[in-house]
Amino acid sequence: MKKILIIEDEKMLSEMYKDKFKKEGFNVVTAMTCEDGIELAKEEEPDLIVLDILLPRGSGISFLKSQKEISSISSIPVVVLSNFDEPDTKREALALGAKEYLIKSNLDPSQTLERIKKYL
Repeated sequence: MKKILIIEDEKMLSEMYKDKFKKEGFNVVTAMTCEDGIELAKEEEPDLIVLDILLPRGSGISFLKSQKEISSISSIPVVVLSNFDEPDTKREALALGAKEYLIKSNLDPSQTLERIKKYL
């Protein structure tokens, strides 16, 4: 069973995506901060990370920078899922290795699931 780590600080959104992905047969773990995301990625070794950009105590960008420096998690694919639609941030996230930068408000959970499945 493929495992997805969701790093999202809005509990309602995190739970909604977790439920959606679980119904599709994925094992799902969640983190609410950048630091917790790094620790969970190391502990759980997920097959994919779904990452928000605006997080407490660090951003999705700082997560991506840290991830690159930790060999045990550096190859895990990351899909950014955020409502922070800012071109420079999007470019930076993709330059740091994010596979895709999705805007939450442009996609419903089913569309989001379809987009991330291709990286699993």
